[in-house]
Amino acid sequence: MNFLQTIMGKKILMAITGILFCFFLLLHLLNNLTLFVGAETFNTLVSSLEAVKPIVRIIELLLLIILVVHIYNAVSLFLKSKKARPVPYKINSQENSNLTSRTMIISGLVIFLFLVVHLGTFWRTFQTINNHSNYYEIIISNQTIGFANPLITLLYMAASIFIGMHLKHGFESAFKTFGIHNGKIKTVLSKVSIVFWFFVPAGFFIIAMWFGMIKGLL
Repeated sequence: MNFLQTIMGKKILMAITGILFCFFLLLHLLNNLTLFVGAETFNTLVSSLEAVKPIVRIIELLLLIILVVHIYNAVSLFLKSKKARPVPYKINSQENSNLTSRTMIISGLVIFLFLVVHLGTFWRTFQTINNHSNYYEIIISNQTIGFANPLITLLYMAASIFIGMHLKHGFESAFKTFGIHNGKIKTVLSKVSIVFWFFVPAGFFIIAMWFGMIKGLL
């Protein structure tokens, strides 16, 4: 426990919780891709989760713990960094860093705000709905919280971009935290990480764009 309070311990927790959340995003995307199959398939999938609701609640609790630990350590490391050097360098070190690195705080805040909106709309509505054949319509046709609302569509598309940026630098930082700087292992892991920081966010982006913009024009 003492080690987890150190800077390295916090970085390791950041890396582990970030990777765990990435796997959740991958599974979540695979479920959401059934939207393209049709209303019956998607509604059946969501309804099947109702049958194992206690297990779903445990998973949601674990996800909440993972999220809280990740955010807490991110804020803690940021404050420690500021406290260690209250006066910035005369030479701007960010000039040599990439965009994803410089915008980690911004992308993290955008993702957090997106989660608040997502939980307050789709998730909350799905908890109180009685008609199990209406999940698809809520997501696609609801003009308040669904993709029929242009603001919701744009929010999801923008959030997908920021998630991709956040995860790209997150994986790069995780490799350094675990001491993976070069060699075949880093090459393999870098290629695998593309699935999480590019294809997964791109999948969510395409879902929002297709059902919120393109489908309505066809």
